[in-house]
Formats: sequence, structure tokens, C-alpha cells
Amino acid sequence: MGKSDGAGNGGGVVNAKVLEQAILALGRDTALLARFRADPAGVGAELGLDAEWAGVIAEGRRDRLRSAGVVDGITILVSRWFADDLGDSTSASRFHVEHSAPLPDPDVPANLVFAGGCSHVPDLLARPEIDPADGVARLTEGYRRLGERIAAADPDVLIVTADCHFQRFRTGAFVVGTAASHTGSMEFFKRPDLDLALTGAPAFARSIVDAVRAEGMEVEEADRVDLDHGLIVPLRQVLPRPDLPVIPIITQPARTFSPFGARAFGEVLRTVLETRGERVAMLATGGLSHWLDPGKFGGVDVEFDTYILEMLQAGRGNDLGNLEPYPLLDHGQYEFLNWLIMLGLVGPGVPAEVLAYEPMEASGGGWTVVDLPLPERAGRASGREHAHA
Repeated sequence: MGKSDGAGNGGGVVNAKVLEQAILALGRDTALLARFRADPAGVGAELGLDAEWAGVIAEGRRDRLRSAGVVDGITILVSRWFADDLGDSTSASRFHVEHSAPLPDPDVPANLVFAGGCSHVPDLLARPEIDPADGVARLTEGYRRLGERIAAADPDVLIVTADCHFQRFRTGAFVVGTAASHTGSMEFFKRPDLDLALTGAPAFARSIVDAVRAEGMEVEEADRVDLDHGLIVPLRQVLPRPDLPVIPIITQPARTFSPFGARAFGEVLRTVLETRGERVAMLATGGLSHWLDPGKFGGVDVEFDTYILEMLQAGRGNDLGNLEPYPLLDHGQYEFLNWLIMLGLVGPGVPAEVLAYEPMEASGGGWTVVDLPLPERAGRASGREHAHA
């Protein structure tokens, strides 16, 4: 399976580990660094780098290095230490989509029949009139198209991620709902009529809990998950049938925020699917840019939202798990943990299709609907061969 730490150029591929080892080697050996400054391509070849990536290091291109998955603690060596630029003054803060690296071949679990993501903005259902009508129409159309694709995939069970809004859990870990049913309404938004009742999948949910714990990761098992807008808004629009079993996974970014950990959690889900017979759909909810901070609600970071969407379209969504937490938090992307779980399950190399993106200040964010069209595999194309949940 291809890893998500790759970067490349023209004729070859250089992954983040190679880049990091080269930078650290230069940092430890002043004589080697002096030779590198005089001949980046030649010395870079000694370190396993081709001419382009040697030039990236020599020029202090921290944005390119970060796009390849190199952590910021190492990228800063190339400006402050190698170039003696104490203020890191020549580095740009922009986020770069690295198109030069070939995508790894997709390795999607055979019984994963759908993957995608969408926002869960409460105003879209509770009071859509506050936003521009044309934007609401485009966003609603995106949900409709996504719902059609989930229905066409004909899943036996739906795993859906959302973040914690009103319910408190015992820990700061990700939460897996193991109940036989889940209920709730949008009463907090003065719309108790917008309710939802879901069928659970207890045995499947507990297999997720067991697998995560077997990997030494923390997870909380919850026999009650109260549905709020995080699940109600998307599922009232895209759930293909009311009796489809749903497993809610709830993140708690206010208590624990780790993009890398969210992707790793999703990768564990791959091992669970390998042991199951059900046809599985995976839906991420939330975001994109969205601030709840006092005085900041209503801000939309279109530039960073566009970066996120371009990474998804390029098939490099998994690489976003390499970001240190601050960039996502600073740009109002705290709900992107939900997406990284989905991306970890899908694996790298699957380009996304953006069905809708609307920056809406009144409802408070950059809202999107995204599908990840999965490559054909025998397990997905063979129809109803699998057992129901």
C-alpha cells in the first residue's frame, strides 16, 4: 500500500523520510553542508536526492518541504541554520499542493463501496433563508447528488464521522457509538421537528473498538450518542433508506486534536473491513473553515478551503494528516479530523470530486460536498454477494 509521506519530481520519487534524513545529515556535518551549498545537485545525489529537491532545500523552500510531509521542526533548519536567516524572512506561509509526485496506486478495501464528505451546517435545514438563495440551491444540489451516489453503492452499513457539539463524553478520545439505535433532534436550533432515528450496528461497532484498542490507541465506547445537527443535517439528506445501519464516530477536537492520529484511526478501520463481509459506506461530516470562537463566527477562509479541496482533488488528502495541528486550527478547520478518518480508511491516491463549495458568512463557514469515486474492484462490482449487517 502506498504511503502518504511521498514527494517527488520529474524522474523520481523522494519521500519525506529521505528528505528529513538528508536535512538532518546536513545539519550535523558543517563540512557536508559547505559542500552542499557549493554543489546542491552533486551533494544532494549523495544523500539520495535528485536535483530538484536538492534545489528546494538549498533555496529554503519550506512550503515545498512541508507539502512533502516534512515536519516544520525540520524544515526550519533550511532557513535559520543552513541559510543563516535568523528571521526565516524568505519563507512563504502559503500551502503548496505538490503535483510533481506520482500518486501511489489506490489500495481501497474491497468491501468499501462509497466514501465522501459533506458539511453539517445547521442553518441549511433550520433556516436556509439567511444565506444567499443561489448558494443554498447549489449546496443542496450537491447533497442530492451525493445521496444518489450512496444509494447507488447499495451499502449494508454506513460509518459516519462528526465532531462533538453538545454531548459530553468521559474521555478526550474518539467515540464509537455501539448502541442498537440512535436518536436526536435539532431542538437547540428551535427545530425539534428536525429529528432523526437511526438503526445501529452494535457488533460491527464493537469490532472497531476492539481493533483500535489492539493497535494501542485510545477509543471510547459509548452506548448512547445523542444525534445533533452534525449527523442530522447530512443524514436527513443523503441516507438512502431509513433502516440502513449507521455507526457514528465522534471526534472531540476541543479535548484532543491530532490530524495524524485521526488518519491513523481511519487506517485501523481498514483492518476491520478486511474481517467483515458487509458492503460499507463511509461519510465524513463537518467544515471546511468554521470558527466558533467568540467574535470570529462568520469568518470564511476561502484560500485555505481551496487548498484543502485542491489536495483532495489531487488525490493527496491523506497528506493533510502530516500537517502540524496549528495550521488547521488557525484556518478554522478543526472539523477536518472527521475527514481524515475517512481518508485514512480510503488510503492515498484516490482523487476527489467536489460537488459543491459555498462560502457562507451568515451560517458561519465554508461549506462543501465531496465524493471520492472509488476505483472498480471485484468486491464492489459483484453486487449483493455480501452479508447484510
